[in-house]
Amino acid sequence: MFYHLKRTQFINYNSVGQFRKLISKKLEPNYFLCIKINNNKIIEACDRAQKEILIKNPDLNKASVKIDTLHVTLLAFYLRDEQEIDFFYTKLEESRILFEDLKNFELTFQGISTFGDRVIYADLLKDDHFNDLIKFQKNLVKVAEQMSLPLFEKKFSPHLTLMKLSKAKNLLKKGIKKINKEFYEHLSDSYFGIESVAKINMCSIREKDTLGKFYKTYWEFDLNKL
Repeated sequence: MFYHLKRTQFINYNSVGQFRKLISKKLEPNYFLCIKINNNKIIEACDRAQKEILIKNPDLNKASVKIDTLHVTLLAFYLRDEQEIDFFYTKLEESRILFEDLKNFELTFQGISTFGDRVIYADLLKDDHFNDLIKFQKNLVKVAEQMSLPLFEKKFSPHLTLMKLSKAKNLLKKGIKKINKEFYEHLSDSYFGIESVAKINMCSIREKDTLGKFYKTYWEFDLNKL
């Protein structure tokens, strides 16, 4: 169930004093905006890719992302409470003009790539829809910056994570710091499918939904209303 939305006052993080306090507390993101993967063909293809990699190295099982949580992260940020959660939605609604040309775009997932051999992900086809996604995310950042929201994204690199070593503490303790390319290079040209983007989800990083599968979703931003 989503929260009923209301207009509230948002904290201003612009002051140097407040910013220093946040840094001193080692502030970490607790919420994120994402595109949830709903296309079963993509989900099944990701599941197959993970299983093929695990055949080559079963120890990577702990590094595998749960299939029920597949998503593309758009923005990670810090919010203090439910009032700020609601206010973020209000600001997005007020800023819909920024997104009016960006509805009905699709994301094509094709190929497997890596971030430093620590994260393995399904890549995105660099087409016009991909460019729409980049523009969409930049506009999300504009809204967040208007609220002086603490953001944690240095560079937006959209991807669909399949495995990441940070999930496998046992492997890190053994000194395994990279996922060997030979485990996944045969999947480099794999086609996963197309996701039609109809909405974005605002989720908690730390909480799961009532079914214990996907991340707890506080609200959805419907692009069809644009």
